[in-house]
Amino acid sequence: MLQNIRDRASGWIAYVIVIGISIPFALWGIDQYFTGGNVIVAQVNDTKISSERLNNEYQDRLREMQSILSKDQNEAELQKKIIKRTVLDELIDGVIVREFVNDNKFQVSEKSLIEDIKNNKIFHSGNKFNSKIYKALLDRQGIGIPDYERIRKSELKSLQFYNNIVQSSFLTSQQIKLLEDLKYQTRNFRILSLNYNDFINEKDSFSEKQKEEFYIKYKNIFAMPEKINIEYIVFDSNKLKELISNDKESLKNYFNENKFKYIVPEKRELSQIFLSNIKGDKKENKILIEEIATSLKSGISFSELAKRYSNDQLSKDNGGKIGWVNKEDLNKEISDKLFILENVNDISDIIETEQGYYILMLTGVIDAKIKTFDQVKEIVKKDYENIQASKKYEVIYEDLANILFEYPNSLDKVEEYLSIQKSSTGLLTLPQIKSKHKDLNDPKVLAALSSPAVSKDNLNSEPIEIKGDIIMLRIKDRSSVEYKEYSDVKKEIDSLLKTEKSIENMRNSIKDIEDKVKKGKPLNDIASSFGKKLTSYKEIERSDNSIPPSILEKVFSLTKKENITSIESGTGNYELIFLDNINVGESELSKKSLETMFNNDQVNALLYSVIQSLRDKTDIVIFSENL
Repeated sequence: MLQNIRDRASGWIAYVIVIGISIPFALWGIDQYFTGGNVIVAQVNDTKISSERLNNEYQDRLREMQSILSKDQNEAELQKKIIKRTVLDELIDGVIVREFVNDNKFQVSEKSLIEDIKNNKIFHSGNKFNSKIYKALLDRQGIGIPDYERIRKSELKSLQFYNNIVQSSFLTSQQIKLLEDLKYQTRNFRILSLNYNDFINEKDSFSEKQKEEFYIKYKNIFAMPEKINIEYIVFDSNKLKELISNDKESLKNYFNENKFKYIVPEKRELSQIFLSNIKGDKKENKILIEEIATSLKSGISFSELAKRYSNDQLSKDNGGKIGWVNKEDLNKEISDKLFILENVNDISDIIETEQGYYILMLTGVIDAKIKTFDQVKEIVKKDYENIQASKKYEVIYEDLANILFEYPNSLDKVEEYLSIQKSSTGLLTLPQIKSKHKDLNDPKVLAALSSPAVSKDNLNSEPIEIKGDIIMLRIKDRSSVEYKEYSDVKKEIDSLLKTEKSIENMRNSIKDIEDKVKKGKPLNDIASSFGKKLTSYKEIERSDNSIPPSILEKVFSLTKKENITSIESGTGNYELIFLDNINVGESELSKKSLETMFNNDQVNALLYSVIQSLRDKTDIVIFSENL
């Protein structure tokens, strides 16, 4: 799982996706959730993971990460694929761990299970377990008590697995100190940047024979731009709605089958007293909120207490009144407490959150109701058309994929199926095609054109989806390769040979320069001989993002004794690196925080190793076509 991310994800996504010690054990042990649905995306031994289960988890993860997805459409699509595959890996790991703990007869006693449930604050009222709240919350999630207790027992077994790893992984204080020194160590160094131009010898000359040999050897350099003729068909998805029958009977049937979509949700009028932990001491706030709760029970007005104590400036002057809210308007911690209150003027228990302490009062209720067909007719029509269009689109896409596969050398059958006449670019260069045919000026089209099947074998492309449209294409014919005449490129060849020679000179000289510095020649003198200045860097960390990783790796490979190295940073460029000083690393974190951080890293590494070992012994099948 983690290796997949390291191999395929950039920093933005690895940070969010890589699961550390806070592994969601809720994914582990919920066996009945893995097998629901007909479409299977993976099978772990005998356990099947459904597309429904995967998509539910994927959508949740996607919502969490929406704000950091790339604005570039193509990059965002790649990121979404990585997220989806990562979620699938997590589900697979969950099954593997569940089977391991069951096979090895991990046990959770009824006493331990009951204690765990009673200690869960979500089921508490007045700091005590409340069986009514317990049942109400499970009912709301559609889970029976026996099912929940079976699920929770399985989760606790998986937690045992994790705790065993935690307990077997620890670092000594000496190891932690060493890791701190390495992690937070900084380095001072200088870089001399050299380019092949610094090694050009204007006196170098090349014979006619050398130029001719170069021309023959690298003839492709002098190829004229290829011209190709692309046949293509564009299916406009907007035309789908023209094919849909949206008569009144169809719309009413759809409405009757989907009335739940057109419910006006229950609204509740809310008042609150809020003590912010940002504005006050948490301990003092806890004492104060308990005193307020006692005052409310003694009959003192909620409005009066809100005006006196609440930190919410928008509502305190109005006696704590927030107004009418839907369940979705509130975070889950608050909505769960508000929507279990049964009667107007009921007051909640104290609610503790990261932000602070709340007490809620229910001041009004408007029951949920279903709108009539006439009230939502236009919305129903739009929903119905979108769903039918989506279904037709899927059918058409599948049919097109089959036609293109069965008749790979022509678009005639596609033309016949869609009743759309194919277009042709005529023989043009690729830049000309991109300029004159906007439908083809898309990265997905260009990727299809470069695929071996299309570019080399002149076969049909697969259906290409672009902003809801579908494009199909093939290269009908192409111009023969033409080359510039030798006589027209003699000057260019001479310049290329000089460049080639200067790069060779540079590569041969770098080792000599390093040896001179090692023998004591000042680096400044060498820089001056090239008319260059050194670039100095002070207190650079291993994680510094301003320096290319390849250079940073070289910097931190140097020692006080072996203090000079070089790296080719692209053809024709060298960086000569000289280490000036190694600065002892010291973190601003407390000793306890460092211990926690390094031990967490150790746990993660061990956990990854153990799960990979279990994976190697597990029969895992992934049905990529269903992802």
